[in-house]
Amino acid sequence: MRTCGQLSAFVLLLLLPACSTVTLENANFSWPVEAVLTVNSMNMIEEGRYAFAVDVAPLAQAEFQDSTALRGKALRVIRNSLGYYFVTGSHFKKVYVFRAGEGSFEGVTSILVSETGLHQPALNQRPPFIELVDGSAPPKYLTHTDFVQEKPR
Repeated sequence: MRTCGQLSAFVLLLLLPACSTVTLENANFSWPVEAVLTVNSMNMIEEGRYAFAVDVAPLAQAEFQDSTALRGKALRVIRNSLGYYFVTGSHFKKVYVFRAGEGSFEGVTSILVSETGLHQPALNQRPPFIELVDGSAPPKYLTHTDFVQEKPR
């Protein structure tokens, strides 16, 4: 017959593995190509392939001082291997970097890439960087904190 102490120890041993967390490493969160998403009348962009939707009114306010400035416009969005989202569009002076939060996109940084605004931006994977191309201008190579003007070696 088991004592109450032995039974408690047995139950505790069964519960301990359930309380520990599992970490899966060497994950790659990158999207293979950028998503070009049009802002709808509710200031939302949605990407069905990645089950992604977010209100971009605060982004429009930050970049253009008008929360409705992006309605009907295309935004360029790509995710790097570390899981950071890079967002920009035509006439943007910055590339905004976000990470997923609990039901939100948390701003990490905004990277000034053009004093006059981008014309035809495109984002590409160039691990470990995100490449920003804008027409015939030399490409910029971005990290989630800054950019390098010339192609890294």
